[in-house]
Amino acid sequence: MYIMSQKKFFISNGQLKNLEDFDESLIDIYPSVYEVIRVLSGVPLFVEEHIDRLQNSLRLLNNHYEINACKLLEDINRLIENNGFPDENIKIIINQLNKSKPDTYIFFIPSSYPSQKEYNFGVATILFPAERHNPNAKVVAKEQRELISLTLKEKGAYEALLVNNEGYITEGSRSNVFFVKDEIVYTPPADQVLEGITRKRVITLCKDLGIVIIEKSFSSNTVHKMDAVFMTGTSPKVLPITVIDDRIFDSPKNPIVLKIMKAYNNLIDEYIRKNRP
Repeated sequence: MYIMSQKKFFISNGQLKNLEDFDESLIDIYPSVYEVIRVLSGVPLFVEEHIDRLQNSLRLLNNHYEINACKLLEDINRLIENNGFPDENIKIIINQLNKSKPDTYIFFIPSSYPSQKEYNFGVATILFPAERHNPNAKVVAKEQRELISLTLKEKGAYEALLVNNEGYITEGSRSNVFFVKDEIVYTPPADQVLEGITRKRVITLCKDLGIVIIEKSFSSNTVHKMDAVFMTGTSPKVLPITVIDDRIFDSPKNPIVLKIMKAYNNLIDEYIRKNRP
């Protein structure tokens, strides 16, 4: 069963429809590409970058469909307005990729965000052996997602950090990961991960703040040497990690992590101020 947030409306191929008309069988068609966009104060955060990545995901699957970015943005804003400007996440799915004009669905999904306590004290993560076949393409991988969700529930962890066949940590199952050592920030290379929108913004922020940032892989056997670890993503924003399996990190008190968290929150506030309806 596909989970949709209990809002009044969703959009199917540009048409605003009532929730009771939603047919989940039309969503569960693969292959498909997707994006998840966070809405705050009526503003879809960094929506232009999400649309660009959606187009890039299609290209990586050798699909030549060109998204009408202006129309898609119009539909997103129409959905937000008609549902009463909720502070939740929107999901965009494009499927039926064999058609000359694939199907596009836009809808709100149940959204969960870190608590203030989790920002203050960090979260627990686990290592999970897995890697994306085409890491730069944001495609639906239903079976892997369900397996990871089950494992997280069993372990009582917030996120799973994926470890590839060579033993290197690449990314989170729904986030990107950063390491801090001696005031230098490291993150796995772009060609090994799904390039998160937040990841890109944080890399730029580090450069603006004068923080040295290096794209480099670390094996799961050496991660214990790091001073701090944090994840980035649409829902968590910048979130300290205090536990990776049995390894403990004092990430929430690390000055570099705190500086990046503050800068990213300020960036969101400024984006909302400029784009508020």
